[in-house]
Amino acid sequence: MRITLKAENPETVVVALSGPLNGAGLGELRREIERAHRMRKRVTIDLGEVTLLDRYSLTFLAAQTREEIALLNCPEYIEPWLTKETSKETARAGTA
Repeated sequence: MRITLKAENPETVVVALSGPLNGAGLGELRREIERAHRMRKRVTIDLGEVTLLDRYSLTFLAAQTREEIALLNCPEYIEPWLTKETSKETARAGTA
């Protein structure tokens, strides 16, 4: 996975991902998100160049959407999985 940071505007950072996204790279992605939050910036994750993702990454992205992080250019094949994962997480939160 490759991570590229772009300043969308003074308030927003776009974290552009490319290549395969897997659990091994989530630590680096999490650090970039935390760095942007420390600078009081909104975060958008651009998935336009993601070629493949594993279950850990899917769960991570679903969790990020609940933290008010926007997903941009989500590939069509990922959207249904992400929607399903997000609804499962919402149901779990409702029963807790």
